[in-house]
Amino acid sequence: MLPTLLLFLACQQSPSTELGPGAHPAPPPERVARDASRAPDVQQAPHERTGVARPDRVAARHILIAYSGANGAAESVTRTKAQARALAEQLRSQLLAGSNFAALAMQDSDDSSGARGGDLGAFGKGSMVPPFEHAVFALDPDFGLSEVVETPFGFHLIQRYPLEEIHVAEVLVQFKGLRRTASERSEDEARALAEQARARLEAGEAVATVAHDLSDGPTKDRGGDLGWFQRGQMMPQFDDAAFALEPGQVSDVVESPLGFHVIERLD
Repeated sequence: MLPTLLLFLACQQSPSTELGPGAHPAPPPERVARDASRAPDVQQAPHERTGVARPDRVAARHILIAYSGANGAAESVTRTKAQARALAEQLRSQLLAGSNFAALAMQDSDDSSGARGGDLGAFGKGSMVPPFEHAVFALDPDFGLSEVVETPFGFHLIQRYPLEEIHVAEVLVQFKGLRRTASERSEDEARALAEQARARLEAGEAVATVAHDLSDGPTKDRGGDLGWFQRGQMMPQFDDAAFALEPGQVSDVVESPLGFHVIERLD
């Protein structure tokens, strides 16, 4: 399958260490996503949107139909360019008739994102080759479906879906027995330390200071800042608590398989 990384900045035709859509880095211990092999159902029942919609970023999924000779096409791809276009048009007709996008991506996409139902996650302007970028930013954010879009990699069908992102920082307190921890403290000691962290945050102390003093894991050195992420990227316990917060609000102590988290929403 064609790696999704090839889409990213492919117009430069040079190797890039930047991330392509859907090709997220291996998460640090305190930022573990849901099982990426399970395609998220982005057309799930509506929920109250509590994240931020950012005009310079989109969330999308796609189906790539490659052809022999297209950039990055696997040797196993033998269809002609005309056959690839015809297949892409056929799949678009199926989508318009109500077929499930994720199911078709798993079945027919020549991109490695097909295993995730074509999900590319969130990305900003300048991340994709121009024809792909122009098409996706022009779509309706509420599940807009593109025409067949041609790039040097083949023919794409793109579905944009609502993007909700929040910016948070955390204090993570771990205890002996957890995976990926060197902590020797007991679970009770860890919970007490997490409650202490929460009390300091509620008293107005900067999260960067509290994280530096009490947090475990690599984000300690950047003040606990986890950056921006979208709904569904984190473990359910963390995700649910973080998206329930208003900007500036601090969570209760949240337990996950990684330990005890205290989350502050920044934006």
